[in-house]
Amino acid sequence: MNTPLVSILLPVYNGKKFLRECLDSILAQDFANLEILIADDDSSDGSAAVLEHYAARDGRIRWWKNRQNLGMVENWNSLLCEARGEYIKFVFQDDKLLSASAVSELVQPLVNQPNVILIVSATQLIDEKSRILGTRDHFRPGLSGGKEVIQRCLGQNANLIGEPSVVMFRRSRCNGGFNPQLRHIVDLEFYFRLLEQGDFNYISKPLAAFRQHPDQQSAKNHRNGIVGKEHVWLMQEFLARPWIGQLAKRETQFNLIRSCRKSNTPEGVALQQTVMRRLGRGWFAAYWLKRKVITPLGKLFRPTISYRHPTFGPP
Repeated sequence: MNTPLVSILLPVYNGKKFLRECLDSILAQDFANLEILIADDDSSDGSAAVLEHYAARDGRIRWWKNRQNLGMVENWNSLLCEARGEYIKFVFQDDKLLSASAVSELVQPLVNQPNVILIVSATQLIDEKSRILGTRDHFRPGLSGGKEVIQRCLGQNANLIGEPSVVMFRRSRCNGGFNPQLRHIVDLEFYFRLLEQGDFNYISKPLAAFRQHPDQQSAKNHRNGIVGKEHVWLMQEFLARPWIGQLAKRETQFNLIRSCRKSNTPEGVALQQTVMRRLGRGWFAAYWLKRKVITPLGKLFRPTISYRHPTFGPP
């Protein structure tokens, strides 16, 4: 059996509602040297019947149903373990690829630039009825240092990169896969570990769509408070990295204090006090002034730029 260059990985759990639209976008790809692996995490909504139908149509699809529910992250990792391709492209059940050339456009820079670890495209945001809500476009096209991207995400306390459906990465650099101890920032923490090893490449053309709806896992995480706690953990974890510059450390410390205040937990209060001692109240006041006064004034008097951010901000 020939080894595929790209593995497209589709984790499924009760995803019947959008599954056909997702699969149609995958099967429409013009890149031939790929495999399609699908792990159904013991769904109960009829997803298996949909997968069986599509697998009968296309021999590149290999799918299985887990004997018991593994959970989101372990299901992702089960797919990574089975993947044979040099490059990995996740597509989640709610999402879809936007053009037949999406995989081709993502894989080419990875093939041509050996130091690129992670490649990302702009993202189209859609709702339950596939209506376009906006376009997420946070980077300039082309190469950036991986550690620079990490520092920017930390400084803004946001996942500017996007969901696994909008990235492609090298399987050889996966470092054990996704962290099963995390539930919300699991993708961002994984990207950070990849980007510590090499460069980042960005395509400003939207190649994938991320669907936003109330039943998705990220919406549930926001409601139950997991998001704030995990962002505090992530910033604390990477703040200790020796390669983080002093300026980024200060800005990250400022955002860490703000996140601790929002998390409203005993651990958050204790961490807030520790980080405030490191940063100093003078630097905290300076960054607060920049955020609340200087930056808004700069935006007010800045000429209009055609950035295409959605009104509801980053994830």
